[in-house]
Amino acid sequence: MKYRAILFIAFLVAFITPSVVLGQDQGDPVAIYKEAGINAEQESSIRKLAQEYDQESAVKIKTLTSLLQELKTLAYRPVLDGNALLAKQEQINKLQSEMSVQRIQMVIKIRGILTASQNEKLANLLKARMQDEQGPALK
Repeated sequence: MKYRAILFIAFLVAFITPSVVLGQDQGDPVAIYKEAGINAEQESSIRKLAQEYDQESAVKIKTLTSLLQELKTLAYRPVLDGNALLAKQEQINKLQSEMSVQRIQMVIKIRGILTASQNEKLANLLKARMQDEQGPALK
């Protein structure tokens, strides 16, 4: 059961792209920022940050996949080495934590590019989308 949870998390991490982090789940990841009123220079800066994030994440995702495979191999041995399993899980947890922090750092950098009024409009757009996703029963 725990292994399935780990694989599920790895699957989610593998498909988390800047578009999700940037507030879009499909299409142009900068679209919501355009709605907030960014200019061409801001758009270029945001796209550059997203591209850098993608490149850094791709390496970490490959590493995470490899660590998960190693965990699986350890778990399927006839004689279980609990210490090795725990150590591998700690490596996985550390990498996932680094990836989470990296996503937040990118969001902070992007929000720093926006003006106060653009940040306010973006926050309102994100709130509205979150309420739409939750549906009428949860509003």
